[in-house]
Amino acid sequence: MPDDAQRKAVVLEYFERVNAGDIDGLMKLFSPDAVIADPVGIPLVSGEEGLRAYFHRLVHDFGTKDVPGVPTGAQDERSVAIPLTATINNPQGPAGSRLSVNVVSTFEVGRDGTIEAMHAYWGATDVTPVAG
Repeated sequence: MPDDAQRKAVVLEYFERVNAGDIDGLMKLFSPDAVIADPVGIPLVSGEEGLRAYFHRLVHDFGTKDVPGVPTGAQDERSVAIPLTATINNPQGPAGSRLSVNVVSTFEVGRDGTIEAMHAYWGATDVTPVAG
């Protein structure tokens, strides 16, 4: 069972791989049965095909760059919560425009050290245009 420090390291590695555009590396961090809710409230993403499509959108369509905060562990020996700011391409704006999204994500890390669930909490009021 990964300890608290190891679980936090897995979560931080997730953000490193997102920022590097490493879809194959992201896939290796997740268990085959993992689920993603981004944002919480929409249908879950699951399965290898679903996860790969999610990561493709995250990296290529949205050009996501994440700035994670300090991860916080939980007493359940599985969960990590982390605040972050994601900067993404504006899907409804002019080409080249970007948005900043304030997010709190939770991760569940399994006994084998892979991510079994990720839930991203953000809403419309957490999204602002990036000046520039």
